[in-house]
Amino acid sequence: MAKITFLPDNKRCESPNNVTLLEVAKRNSIPHVAACGGEGKCTTCRLLILEGIEHCSEETDKEKELIEKAHTTKGFRLACQTSISGDITARRLVLDSDDIKDMSFDRQGKSKKIAILFSDIRGFTPFSEKLTPYDVVFILNRYFKRVVQVVENNNGRVDNYIGDGMVAIFGIDNQKDPAEYAVKSALEMCEEMDDMRPYLKTMYGKDFDIGVGVHWGNAVVGDIGAGESKRLTAIGDAMNFASRVESANKQFKSRVLISDDVFQEIKESLVIKDFMRTTIKGIEGRVTLHEVDQIHLTGEREKIKQNQKVEDGLNWNKCGKIESFDSSPQQVFKIKRESILIAKIEEKFHAINDKCPHMNLSMKGGEFDPKTGTVNCAWHNTTFCYKSGEVKEWLALSKTEKFMAKMFLKSNKQAEGVLEVDPKNIEVYPTQVIDGFVWVGMHQNI
Repeated sequence: MAKITFLPDNKRCESPNNVTLLEVAKRNSIPHVAACGGEGKCTTCRLLILEGIEHCSEETDKEKELIEKAHTTKGFRLACQTSISGDITARRLVLDSDDIKDMSFDRQGKSKKIAILFSDIRGFTPFSEKLTPYDVVFILNRYFKRVVQVVENNNGRVDNYIGDGMVAIFGIDNQKDPAEYAVKSALEMCEEMDDMRPYLKTMYGKDFDIGVGVHWGNAVVGDIGAGESKRLTAIGDAMNFASRVESANKQFKSRVLISDDVFQEIKESLVIKDFMRTTIKGIEGRVTLHEVDQIHLTGEREKIKQNQKVEDGLNWNKCGKIESFDSSPQQVFKIKRESILIAKIEEKFHAINDKCPHMNLSMKGGEFDPKTGTVNCAWHNTTFCYKSGEVKEWLALSKTEKFMAKMFLKSNKQAEGVLEVDPKNIEVYPTQVIDGFVWVGMHQNI
């Protein structure tokens, strides 16, 4: 049986036929760098063959391509691609104790297919240029609190913040359906932005929007850095490509774009609004990008069918159990892009849009009065009929309250309109009880 002598350890090991030198090293507990996990995607496992190179197997296509890129001198071979038929002597890449110590970490780097989400704020510079630094930080943190929660609720992790942009990765720890959850996060981030924009418009006189791009591809995942700043992250061309996908939103005036790799991976779950063929900086040729309208997760499609029905021209959606309202008479449910507040009032159920049309703040917690048939918005003392949605009293503030509000807003001329917003009715929805559950009906175009 052929033998290999590993230097600098000076260990002599038997090497069976058709077994790679990397595998021989592993079997004999010899530390050996292999950042890609021995898949022939990097050159970190290369050895310098000092004796017996004629006994090495022919270079594979992968090896030829990588060795050419690395510009190595004659005698270097990749341990993961090479086997031997006779005795050789080889020097490993691991040269000192620091190399061996670093290899003790479990996350030294491996190639992995993950979903990458890039987001960026549109129009933030003109929005923030007249605000104080404190206001800018306050608004950014308020925005990031919302979108980070979305990412984490969908099994993702924020990888980095780049100014007012954010990078998130999905599937780094083998979570289920990472591409689906990344796209779901992108859509929900836009919903959070829509939820926040009326507040910004009212308080600051202007708002901003976001663009999100998602890509599905191979990246090198591992611990990067040193000391306390070392962290698990992903690097590679896939990360750069995801950034380019996000940037394309500017060109197409879209909000959520995905690469064709994402589309091919989860197309059965997607509702696509549009697609486009375009060029992307740093990528040869034209690529296909898809604008996403909706996503239905694989594991939720059957559940969605069971919890929805069409009747009398309305889409009916199954919400909470009847008995749950005994302890919590006001509950908010997310239906498509709307937040619906269902309230139990004298054994009947009424549903209204949870967002008050004045500042888009939640109606939950407001007082429902069965005698007058009204609900009061606790934020600015406006009452609506919870049966018709009609405004009964708009901004019922005392003179003192109005004076204090104007003084508070005086420093921002564009925001003084907070007290001048025209009255708007609140949206109401029909309800019915079926098999112990409350159902809410919505028009099909919502």
